[in-house]
Amino acid sequence: MSGRFPIKRRGNGQALLNLACGTKMHWEWNNVDFSPYAYLRHHKKAADLARKVGLITPLRQERLEQVDPDIVYWDLRKGIPFEPGSFDAVYHSHFLEHLDRDVGPIVLQQCYHALKPGGVLRVVVPDLQYLTRQYLAAVEERKQSRPQATEKHSRAVDDLIDQMVRSDFSGKAANPLAARIEKFVRGNAAAAGETHRWMYDEYSLRDLLEKIGFRDVHVETCLTSRIADWLSFKLDQNPDGSEYKPESLYMEGLK
Repeated sequence: MSGRFPIKRRGNGQALLNLACGTKMHWEWNNVDFSPYAYLRHHKKAADLARKVGLITPLRQERLEQVDPDIVYWDLRKGIPFEPGSFDAVYHSHFLEHLDRDVGPIVLQQCYHALKPGGVLRVVVPDLQYLTRQYLAAVEERKQSRPQATEKHSRAVDDLIDQMVRSDFSGKAANPLAARIEKFVRGNAAAAGETHRWMYDEYSLRDLLEKIGFRDVHVETCLTSRIADWLSFKLDQNPDGSEYKPESLYMEGLK
């Protein structure tokens, strides 16, 4: 796909791309998302109306203000809307698992084409191996009737399965009228793109990236990356420096 949007560059010349960023982003990156937050950041009248009917709560307003004013509102099912070979790094977090199994490789191939030679792809997904280990550990605690074992077991099952099957999307409005409006506009969790469609572990994700053509593919942590100045962006950290999503698998490969 030819470039539809100008590319933002850092002071050092880096061009960095964050796909399906949600509200977790750094403003020096080229941030792309198809969420209501991305839409409302560019449509003040729609945002004002959403506040009036109670769709934008104080918490949602805080999140909206954190959104990059230059965010690209774009449906990635149409491809990546930039010139191929433009980026030093491409990053997406907790996005790949929301794609059907046969669609994930297509998106990763597009990431490959978006990168410059030697560029870094960083993929963050829920770690299937970690989640199953948590579940099996909770089962053992339940067998031994340890304190809080029932709650731990229930939470482990939810962590593994809930986002694959639930119908309600997360964080829906508390106001009944606003909730009805929101459901009419966004539909259920699947229609809103919130359900998980596939899961990955270290081995399946590495195999997939290598099949596409990425080289030197290996696991990183929330604190380590081959992306220059990684720690300054805090994309996989909370403001206090702690891990943003501890259940994550961090995988990088080079073009």
